[in-house]
Amino acid sequence: MTYRAPQRLFLGLCLLAALSSAGCSDGSDGSVVFGPVLQGCADDGSCTPNPPLQIGGDRPAQAYIPSDYDPGTRYPLIVVLHGFGANGFIQSGYLGLLERVDSRQFVLVAPDGTLNQGGSRFWNATPACCAFDEGADIDDVGYIRGLIEEAAATYSIDPTRVGLFGHSNGGFMTLRMVCEASELVTSAISLAGSTWEDAASCAPANNPVNLMLLHGDADGTILYAGGSIAGNSYPGAVETSERFATQFGCDVANPAPRASLDVDGSIDGAETGVLAYNGCALDVELELRTIVGGPHIPAPWTTAAQDGFVDWLLNHPRG
Repeated sequence: MTYRAPQRLFLGLCLLAALSSAGCSDGSDGSVVFGPVLQGCADDGSCTPNPPLQIGGDRPAQAYIPSDYDPGTRYPLIVVLHGFGANGFIQSGYLGLLERVDSRQFVLVAPDGTLNQGGSRFWNATPACCAFDEGADIDDVGYIRGLIEEAAATYSIDPTRVGLFGHSNGGFMTLRMVCEASELVTSAISLAGSTWEDAASCAPANNPVNLMLLHGDADGTILYAGGSIAGNSYPGAVETSERFATQFGCDVANPAPRASLDVDGSIDGAETGVLAYNGCALDVELELRTIVGGPHIPAPWTTAAQDGFVDWLLNHPRG
């Protein structure tokens, strides 16, 4: 069964290359990469008007495209990464992504993690979450990287706007992709996620990524202050944001507060504080958003929050 979205529903000479969106390094030498490296059917004119809506081969992922999809138009791509035990479809609905494919005009890919012996789907993100012993050899970075590349080969994708949105285990996986696939990913939101306990495990990104860290300070599952799962530790939200700020060359010592937001409809008022790190390389944005009193699974989201998540991903391109 296939789906379309419902109707509602990277100084010198390199700087010149940057301004023309042409790459001046592939990043293999550890240098900063200006411009997109993702190539696809939009580059050679081979995109078709009725593309398949499932990609991933033996590990398929559902894709959703605007109902008025035009192969001559380049669309942003969002890949949603579900929490432990969920799946791509459920996560897409919870975050309000499915119903915004048409109105915000993007391509959505919603993969599923691997099933463990207990029947729960997971991503092999960090030792803390959530492959544990049985899935520690699964290459989910390679899998998701492959999905992004296949999506660009199948749909008319704008390589300067490739976003990830992950929750919980998917948030951990999103941050691992920021560490290891930054040449492809241009923006990312990690909700209730974290990163490696050992900062050295996250190699410095060749491309800084526009990044939003969103976490409830009352989260009892992935603790805002950091914790451990099955004896494997993970850093808290503030430490995680400071690590990425350091990696991206931001002003770590002086994050600037922005106006509070109302994202959780179950909490009165504008409960979400926003700290923005300034001076980041390539002018990327890095924000830590703290849902004061927010749980692991905030619900219901305000409509403005769901609109804002999508718009943040789409409006933070690279190049």
